[in-house]
Amino acid sequence: MVSNIVLALTALAGFSSITYAAIIFLHILSIIYCRIHCNKKREPPPPDKAPGISILKPLVGIDPNLADNLESHFTVDYPKYELLFCINDECDPAISIVKPLMSKYPKVDCQLFIGGHPVGINPKINNMMPAYLASKYDFVMISDAGIRISNESIPDLVFHMKDNVGMVHQMPITVHRKGFAALVEMVYFGCAQARVYIGGNLLGFLVPTGMCCLLRKSVLEDGGGIAQFGKYIAEDYFIAKYMLSRGFKVAIGSYWSLQNHGFYSISSHQARMARWSKLRQAMLPTLYVFDPLIECIALGIFTAWGSYYLYHVHPVVFFLCHLLVWFLLDYIQILGVYNDKLPFGKFEFAMAWMTREILTIFTYLQSLWSPDFKWKTGTYKLKWGGEAIKVKQKDYTVLNHLV
Repeated sequence: MVSNIVLALTALAGFSSITYAAIIFLHILSIIYCRIHCNKKREPPPPDKAPGISILKPLVGIDPNLADNLESHFTVDYPKYELLFCINDECDPAISIVKPLMSKYPKVDCQLFIGGHPVGINPKINNMMPAYLASKYDFVMISDAGIRISNESIPDLVFHMKDNVGMVHQMPITVHRKGFAALVEMVYFGCAQARVYIGGNLLGFLVPTGMCCLLRKSVLEDGGGIAQFGKYIAEDYFIAKYMLSRGFKVAIGSYWSLQNHGFYSISSHQARMARWSKLRQAMLPTLYVFDPLIECIALGIFTAWGSYYLYHVHPVVFFLCHLLVWFLLDYIQILGVYNDKLPFGKFEFAMAWMTREILTIFTYLQSLWSPDFKWKTGTYKLKWGGEAIKVKQKDYTVLNHLV
């Protein structure tokens, strides 16, 4: 009996070392890839060779930055595209933002669709259905309400949409906004998210996001269009799986999608992270165990124990060294993501970084506390495999656009 316990502890300690080495490798891989391949500006193709793009903009409510985010789509430097705004409710205040922009830019090919088609549980899919059915180009781009598009975004998506690719997605980061909460979000997306997003995709894991992505409509139509994903909340993940099942690749862009939400706070960021954690755990139940181990504090504690058990390294010394190494790697990572143009100093980064890492403990506990979560206009309960059940419906008011 004693020997079995010793064997189990030895195996667990060995697993901690292997896991640590794998995560550090992932970290370094994402840093190198970011430096070599990302932030590469692509010139838009000439008008006679540019594929048409149908841009779907699902909107719910308004926030202080919505007008600027939407106007960036009217002024983007790309020769051939249409803008399709999707609003589910005729009383939604976002209509008062869209219509003046349509009048201001009459030369832009643009339509407003009010009223969705209820094809499933996912309100975003339901909202986009009329615009998707009316889209006239084979390349369909989904751009969420909180995204501020740049002139580099569409050429980058088109560049990576090779003949054997069915979906191109861009890693989301946040633009610089005022306040400590905004800084925490910048650090999260520039460090932890970048590490997992870039490294995971390079190693063959599906880590897509639907905030800004380009899809082949013809491939989607072979399986029933986007309506087939209405039963999922994380439709981007299942769209990526579908593309692979059809023999097409899923590619990651070399430029970023720019989140520019007008509403942000530590509590909203925390709720968003918990919701994403619940989605990952529902789609891949093994992540209940492994999800914490991609984070600095949990991995450091686990490996500190394993190193002490196997090699008699003092756990406090190991943990402190681990924090320093992780901090330095994250700082190098965010420098690469923002192309060495950080709008904050090292001390501000350190404060935001520590806050974010401590919050990960509460994020994990919050994700385990209840399977329910709030998103857009309702409250949902997740089932194994990623499907969801609507628990509660909200009225349309001034809503946060977080996805």
